[in-house]
Amino acid sequence: MKLRVYLAILFLIIPVQATLFNPISLAGIKPDLGLAVVYIIGLLTGPLEACLAGMALGLVQDIGSASLLGLNAFTRGLAGLAAGFLGSRVLDIASPSNIVFLSAFSLAEGIFIALFMQIYYGSVPLLGMVFMRVLPQAVLTGLLGTLMLRFMAGKKIMTMLMRRSLLKE
Repeated sequence: MKLRVYLAILFLIIPVQATLFNPISLAGIKPDLGLAVVYIIGLLTGPLEACLAGMALGLVQDIGSASLLGLNAFTRGLAGLAAGFLGSRVLDIASPSNIVFLSAFSLAEGIFIALFMQIYYGSVPLLGMVFMRVLPQAVLTGLLGTLMLRFMAGKKIMTMLMRRSLLKE
């Protein structure tokens, strides 16, 4: 992708997440725009570029949320890497199974962070957190990412962002 697109994503991800998704949260649960964007970048570009974009986006989100520095960068980098491998080898961009894969990435990231919090802080209600917060957020993130892919396909934004190997096919 173009450097200008990445810079726009890095500068706009936190304000867009805060202004669009905080007011429509259901019981404090909102979709994760950052993970959906990293997943889409992985499908469109490839593993290395998506990993770097995920790490940069996660670091920006860590700084913006004053959380543990590097935790989101690590998990978003892994998600970008996995989405890049799926996009370049297995998954079609227009496939309806994207909702399942994105939900699985969100669920895995949430469980990893919950386990990390359990180890780091001690007594965290792990099962309650997974079933009451992480699982609904994973479903909402999967829906959001799929809607974003459908919107981008309808507006022909994909051709501007895709890696060259997909454009030739």
